[in-house]
Amino acid sequence: MRKFLLALFACALSVPAFAQIGGQQVLIDSDRNLATAEWKVSSAEWGGGRWSVQLRTLHGGRQEGVQVIDVDNGAMTFTIVPSRGFEIWTAKAGKLRLGWDSPIKEIIHPSYIRLTDNGGAGWVAGFGGLMVRGGLASFGSPVQDGNEQLTLHGRVDYLPASHVSVRYEASPVPRLVFRGVVNDTQTFGPQLRLTSEISTPIGKPEVAFDDEITNLSDAPQEMQLLYHTNFGTPLLGAGAEFVAPVKQVAPMNKASAAGGLAGWNRYSGPHAQPYSAQVFNMQLHGDARGMTKTMLKSPQGDMGVLMSFDTKTLPYMSLWKNEVTPKAGYVTGLEPGTGFPNPRPVERAAGRVPTLKGGETYRVHLAITALTNPAEVARAAADIRALAVVPPVVSITPTGP
Repeated sequence: MRKFLLALFACALSVPAFAQIGGQQVLIDSDRNLATAEWKVSSAEWGGGRWSVQLRTLHGGRQEGVQVIDVDNGAMTFTIVPSRGFEIWTAKAGKLRLGWDSPIKEIIHPSYIRLTDNGGAGWVAGFGGLMVRGGLASFGSPVQDGNEQLTLHGRVDYLPASHVSVRYEASPVPRLVFRGVVNDTQTFGPQLRLTSEISTPIGKPEVAFDDEITNLSDAPQEMQLLYHTNFGTPLLGAGAEFVAPVKQVAPMNKASAAGGLAGWNRYSGPHAQPYSAQVFNMQLHGDARGMTKTMLKSPQGDMGVLMSFDTKTLPYMSLWKNEVTPKAGYVTGLEPGTGFPNPRPVERAAGRVPTLKGGETYRVHLAITALTNPAEVARAAADIRALAVVPPVVSITPTGP
């Protein structure tokens, strides 16, 4: 018996002191006056393969005070920014970088951004993330909408999260889940809340967004939501291709209509000035559940990124091609949304602005998967072709002004 007890004690010592199957931690909570500056955890403490999470506070320049969460799930690394709308700044799977080379090198603190600058386009002064939401009350071009002065892409990307937590789930699929709550509210104005769960399965190059937009008021409110998801090299380059099961597509404006949409889904840049960015708005085919897939395929076809989302709550898709020179912000945006990035009055007139009843919640699902070899790219292309049951309807008439 004594030998058995000693052996049992020795086994216990071999297990990390805090090891457990599953765990969770609240990092930020405005209700409790809680803001954690630095924190980290790994599979050594919570179990489940090889992964790590670290919360850091940035210092210096205009990033002073910005908090980021660095995630390594064993197959992909990415950075969540609680200080900036719970967005994702960048990601990497092996040698494949997801994101782009913005002229903005720091993750700028919201206190340095004035959304009303430059005729309401101050949003671009900190633009540099991989996945940047537009909304919650509006997105699209600046415009005077009745008594409201709307700025470019709304406010949500420059609002800090009021609550942030992380948890590890061992089953049914081992994964990390990050929960953030962002309140887009003001007196005599919008009363909307984003509750976002960003999850990633351990050992897979994938990240998913399960977002809820809730009307906190007791009266109906309009809501708009855009997933401004941005990619540069190595996925973007001359010969790269946007692949999607397009139902219908049209240019957003006259500049985008130039050339009659020939090659609208292919890339030829970068281009020196003079150059005008192009935006193409579309609707996509989905499967029986309404799920669809789109892909950005690299110039050589050996890498790509797959985006999967629910067309029932994200019924529209925009492709932004900004093929300027590398230092000017060479990037393309794959942008599922509740509408197109036209001014809100244009979208309202077209019936593309949802209205939530008092207390109502709008739920969205979207996933991003890195494709790191030709076989994965080929499989994704085949899945997309299977959704494209009929050829697309191509219009040269702009959807906006």
